[in-house]
Amino acid sequence: MTATALYEIETSESDDGTTHPAEALWIPASEDAVDHRFVIHGGVYVAGISSPADDSLYPQAFIAIGHQM
Repeated sequence: MTATALYEIETSESDDGTTHPAEALWIPASEDAVDHRFVIHGGVYVAGISSPADDSLYPQAFIAIGHQM
């Protein structure tokens, strides 16, 4: 049985050979979260995602960002 990765992070290599992630995940802080339409509940940031062309009142998916101690 072989395991496959759910997501692979693309990387780029600098001139000195150091590998860096080519992608980043922006995590909002305090007022930035509210300004970018995140709802904060118990330390978890939640936002709805929809297609740019979608005029629906409801999001088609949600993203939640948080951590567990």
